[in-house]
Amino acid sequence: MRTGAALLAAWLLAGCSLLQPERNEQQPATPAWQSVRLATDAQTLALRSGQVVVTDSGGPAALFFALFAEEFSPFVHAGILAMEDGEPYVYETFGGIRPWLGRRPTDMIRGRVARTPLAEFVRRNKYIEIYDLPAGADAGRVTAYVRSRYASRTPFDPYFRYDEHDALYCTELTVLALAAGGWPVPDLIPFPANPSLTRVRHWLGISDRGTMQAQQLIAPERFVAALSVLRQQERFHVYIELKRELHRRFTADQKLGNLFEWNGKNLVFRQPVEDFIVRGLEMYRGRDVPELARVRSDISALAEQMFGPMEG
Repeated sequence: MRTGAALLAAWLLAGCSLLQPERNEQQPATPAWQSVRLATDAQTLALRSGQVVVTDSGGPAALFFALFAEEFSPFVHAGILAMEDGEPYVYETFGGIRPWLGRRPTDMIRGRVARTPLAEFVRRNKYIEIYDLPAGADAGRVTAYVRSRYASRTPFDPYFRYDEHDALYCTELTVLALAAGGWPVPDLIPFPANPSLTRVRHWLGISDRGTMQAQQLIAPERFVAALSVLRQQERFHVYIELKRELHRRFTADQKLGNLFEWNGKNLVFRQPVEDFIVRGLEMYRGRDVPELARVRSDISALAEQMFGPMEG
C-alpha cells in the first residue's frame, strides 16, 4: 500500500527531473516559446479552436502512467485548444492530492476541468505538441463541449473510469469533446497483464476496463506545432525513445520497484534507470540527432549493455 500511495502522489506532485532547459551562462535562460507572441501570432502558428494539445513533462510519473497501457504512448496528458478574444487557452482536467492518513490516495484527490492560458500550459509541461482535428470533426462542437464541462465544474476522475462521465480524466475529456464534434470514439487500450502493476491499480481503485491514451487522439499528418521550454526539441524525442525502450522491457515478470522508488517526497527513478536515461540523453550531445530508426537502434543497444538482453 505504501508503494501505491507513493506512486500516485508522485504522479500529482513530481516535477520534471531530467528534461530541464539547457542554459548558456552568457545568455538569459529565456524559453524559446516566449519569443512568440501567441495572441498576435496565432495565424502564423496555425492555432485554431478545437485542436488537440498533448504533452509529456518528462518525469518518472510520465513513465509510470505510460505503463498503464499495453501500447506505448509518448504523451500522457491531453487537452483541447480554444482561441478566445485572440488568446489561446487549453481546456484540460487534472487533480491535486490532499494529505491523507490511512486512506488510499485516490480518495483524496480533488480537481476539475480547467481553462489554462497556453503559455502557462507550456511552462508547466515543458514540451507540448498541437494537432489539427481529425477530418470531419466540427471544431465548434468540440470547443462547446469542453466549455460546457468547464462551466459545470466537472470534477477530475482519479479512478480512470470510462464507463461513466460524471467525472473525467484528461484523455477522457478530450475524447468526449472529439466525439461531440462527430469523431468516432476509439476503443479502450487494455491494461498490461503485469501482476505488480495490477496490484497497484486495484489498490488505487482503477478498474480493469482499460484506458484512453493521448496517442489515440493524434496523427503525424495532423501535426501543427511544437512549443517547448527546452532549447533542443530533438532532446525531448530522444527521451521519448528512452521511455519507449523501458516500456518495451516492462514485461509481465517485471516489478514497478525495479523502475521506481520513493525518496520521501517524490517518485524517482531507480539509479540504474536514471543512469540509462542520462546516458541516452547525452548520447547525441554536440552533434545532430540521427534518423529515428538509428536512435531506436542506439538506445536498444545501450539498454542491452546496461540491463542485459531481453529474454525471448
